[in-house]
Amino acid sequence: MHDSFQALLHLVIPEGVSDYFKLVDHKTQANSIHIYLEELNSIPLEYQSNRLQSKGFFDEVILQDFPLRGREVFLHVKRRRWLNLDSNKVVFRNWEVVAKGTRITQDFAAFLKLSADTKAHSLQTIGSFYGISGKKLQRYYRDKLSDYSLWEHKENARKGLVFEQNMGPFLSIDETSLSHGELYTVVTNKQAKGKAGTLVAIMEGTKSETIIPLLQKLSPKQRNKVQEITLDLAGNMSLIAKKCFPNATRVIDRFHVQQLATEALQEIRIKYRWQAIDAENQAIEDAKTAQVTYCPPVLSNGETLKQLLARSRYLLYKKEDNWTVEQAQRADLLFERYPDLRKAYELTQKLSWIFSTTTDKLYAFARLAKWNELVEQSGFKSFNTLSRTIINHHQHILNYFDNKSANASAESFNAKIKAFRAQYRGVGNVNFFLFRLAKLYA
Repeated sequence: MHDSFQALLHLVIPEGVSDYFKLVDHKTQANSIHIYLEELNSIPLEYQSNRLQSKGFFDEVILQDFPLRGREVFLHVKRRRWLNLDSNKVVFRNWEVVAKGTRITQDFAAFLKLSADTKAHSLQTIGSFYGISGKKLQRYYRDKLSDYSLWEHKENARKGLVFEQNMGPFLSIDETSLSHGELYTVVTNKQAKGKAGTLVAIMEGTKSETIIPLLQKLSPKQRNKVQEITLDLAGNMSLIAKKCFPNATRVIDRFHVQQLATEALQEIRIKYRWQAIDAENQAIEDAKTAQVTYCPPVLSNGETLKQLLARSRYLLYKKEDNWTVEQAQRADLLFERYPDLRKAYELTQKLSWIFSTTTDKLYAFARLAKWNELVEQSGFKSFNTLSRTIINHHQHILNYFDNKSANASAESFNAKIKAFRAQYRGVGNVNFFLFRLAKLYA
């Protein structure tokens, strides 16, 4: 055994182990490194005054440690035992290099626990990073490394979790899906910016009659300190905010309003697309009847009318200044053939312009009133529905112009939950999933 390798042993194996063990062998394989250690025949301090006789070793124990150079590391440890001639009992050195209930070293276990507590990755993913089986790590973390087994909400977390310490003056409320389409209501603290301390509450369902009693578990003093809460257009969310945070200004998210306008625009595009598909089908049938080959007309950009309508979807989401050359050419062809689409597109852009450029609530009120007049003149049914929605919720929509507050933080947090959920390819144990969410964000 090379002396230089022996000198590096204390850097490779857990701290303190090299003081009591000697390296007897090592093997390097394609994906793993195996280090063989035997305990030295040195009397443990607590038995220095006793007469001890060496009785060989316990059976070999295999532990997993930090990977090296991309290879898994396994420690093959043989612990020594002695016979205490004074008491006639077998004794051994009390060392705790193994994390309780696992087959990994304490240092490695602590590192993996910290990774699971602070990184929004599945345990399978974390395991793959550090050379340990994902299923094994999940079992270790759930049953031994974390305090999940002692968690007071282990059996009923899905019914609702509230974290009063994360309350702040500016909140958001939204809904998200965890598994099988089940919706959960999520309240977040904007000031935490999606990091630890963000999660104020996560509760199963969206019904106000079940959510309100859970949120009212938060102290009235803390709830009354909330100055502003952003939400979407759902009536149940508004009622929850009103009952639970009575002093808070309710702000309807501008992006939900703009999304409705975009959906109204896309509805018109889809209507024309179906008409184009019907026309093409009829032309194909007529060609078959006439026993001729059907060739669809091709526009100047090389697309058929059906393709033009399908591929125009994304340009309608963007401002004209942000169109590519190809999209600008496509828009010219589209609006030339469908003037209604141009008019609807201009209505959506006008609404976006109002939210983006207006800084005074009174000016916003006037501009929205003029926009509603344009909608009435357009005759678009879907836009008229949106116009009535704005009228019915105008007070909370106009509150946006006080501080330009939006629900983007809630949407961003929902995206984090969905990305985290996607790593699991579905949430099997909802309570454990919520435990990890609480560790990460509460």
